[in-house]
Amino acid sequence: MTKAERIRAMTEHKPVDRVGISGWVHMPMVDRHVKDFSKATIDFTDNNGWDFIKLMSNGHYFAEAYGAKIRWRNDPKEWSGEFLDYPVHGAEDLGKLPVLNPDENPVFQREIAIAQNVCTHYNGSIPVLGTIFTPLTWMQEMMRSTVPGPAIQMMADHPKEVHRALEALLETNKRLMDRMLDAGVDGFFVSTQWACSSLISKAQMDEFCHPYDKELMRYIKDRTWFNMLHIHYCENLQFEAFADYEGIQALNWESCTQIEDMSRLTPIRKVRELYPDKILIGGIDQHHDFHNAENDREAIKDVLRRRLLTALEECGDYRFIFAPGCALPMDVDRYVFTLMQEVVLEEGLAK
Repeated sequence: MTKAERIRAMTEHKPVDRVGISGWVHMPMVDRHVKDFSKATIDFTDNNGWDFIKLMSNGHYFAEAYGAKIRWRNDPKEWSGEFLDYPVHGAEDLGKLPVLNPDENPVFQREIAIAQNVCTHYNGSIPVLGTIFTPLTWMQEMMRSTVPGPAIQMMADHPKEVHRALEALLETNKRLMDRMLDAGVDGFFVSTQWACSSLISKAQMDEFCHPYDKELMRYIKDRTWFNMLHIHYCENLQFEAFADYEGIQALNWESCTQIEDMSRLTPIRKVRELYPDKILIGGIDQHHDFHNAENDREAIKDVLRRRLLTALEECGDYRFIFAPGCALPMDVDRYVFTLMQEVVLEEGLAK
């Protein structure tokens, strides 16, 4: 099977020859340069034999498009830039967030051009997914990147302005997705950082997340064939909350990372019980599985082998893609990621 055939068969509940494999890593030295990032993405895909491509856009790109001032780092192991000024400083700014036109925004034009380059190169042989965050996740990025506190305070104190901001960000998302689809992407990697019960209540999710997230997915439902929901963080995830999200074919999350209370993780077995119709993507602890004190490839490979076998046992079928729960580590030689393919070809063949 070709890579596209394999993934499409999974989406259609048809037999496959093996489980899938994919990974994504931040590329801060090139991810704001169309030519270099396009080539780096293609090289990374081919070197590792990925079955689909998640375009690893810089995580700040929406805030950048909205005028954030960012000092970009020159450390290849640090993806996050230093924010000098955020687009939103308070409720008044939230209420005035505009809808952006991708055709007039150089940041969005850059992302569209990268998508078009990669899609043109593979010409449908490998599924390509654009990276989009949910409206509330983008709103968080407008205020304090990866830090939920200010957004939580705004939801509590200024809900009217929050809703206005979410409406604008939803519409901007839609317009960007239109252009990404024109560029040739097959679907989207949709990331939410608002699924942890210790961060947000069910009532808050019902008010500030679900209406906007569902509309986003409805908008692309009949125009895409492979979309994955990345449920960020790892503890106390509210998986039941996404049961009626349309247009999602796959779920990705951290199922096996090492935390103090491992009972707070959501195992693959539980998600398969909740979602028998979805492709499950994960099984790797990206924080630890690629690190080895002796740099022993066989020791790393053995860890990955055990991860895959455990994941397959929990999943109970081959509608599974062996991948990290989030971005791959930036502090190891990228050669070690090729061991994922070795393991899949040895242990992931359908029987």
